[in-house]
Amino acid sequence: MSSFKFAIIGGDNRYKILKELLEKDGYGISVYGNMHIASEGSLEGCIANAWAVILPIPVSKDGEHINMCEDMSITFDELFGVMQREGAGLLMGGVISSELKQRAGEKGITAADLFEREEVAINNAVPTAEGAIMTAIQESDRVLFKSRALVAGFGRCGKVLSAMLRGMGADVSVTFRKKSDEAYINALGCRGVDIRELETELNGFDFIFNTVPALIFDGERLERVRSGAVIVDIAQAPGGVDYGYASKLNIKALYCPGLPGRVAPYTAAEILKTAITDIVLDNT
Repeated sequence: MSSFKFAIIGGDNRYKILKELLEKDGYGISVYGNMHIASEGSLEGCIANAWAVILPIPVSKDGEHINMCEDMSITFDELFGVMQREGAGLLMGGVISSELKQRAGEKGITAADLFEREEVAINNAVPTAEGAIMTAIQESDRVLFKSRALVAGFGRCGKVLSAMLRGMGADVSVTFRKKSDEAYINALGCRGVDIRELETELNGFDFIFNTVPALIFDGERLERVRSGAVIVDIAQAPGGVDYGYASKLNIKALYCPGLPGRVAPYTAAEILKTAITDIVLDNT
């Protein structure tokens, strides 16, 4: 694979490890705009002779600029222009909108969302769940053992998190909408809570974990949360908690995006490396 070169634009500490892992596999790597890695002097210099570009997770916060450190600003139009001139036809990153994919496609660039790959999402759920549990332990004066914990959402992260909490001896409740999910929740040894009846349950939990990327915990529901409870929100932006209202109620609510990159950067980098090399095989 020595003939393949990747240009890494931005990214966090896991991208430093990702660079090292890809280099061990024989790929050429250049970097721009990552505070953890020595960078090329310009975007053009980084992308020169690159076959593909790897962007951060998420790739953007506003849909127009690459998600980079505060002192750097690159628009997607600038990136696409350089990629066209340098002949780099593949773009990879996390949480790429359909609009951005379309814009890239109009420039002859294929945009591959790493998080749309099922294996990435499932494997990432493990460090995400471990990071959420670590955060809850650090922020509470209680232990998880024999505590009452609620997991809102029963997707990939919800399933893994529920099983981990159950294994640690917590009394775990999980929200559901579908009866099939309730059956799965019961099979895990947890208790199902119909999301439409959540208000009647909230005052009994010591820990609340949210995985739903929608405003699940609005003011009305937050008023029912017991004093001293800790809320850990691991949903995609903007999360699922009214943080302003939680602050008024003195509820400890923590938004924790990007946990794999912060609590387990090596594992997170390995997951990304595998997905990236699979995408290379799919596109060659």
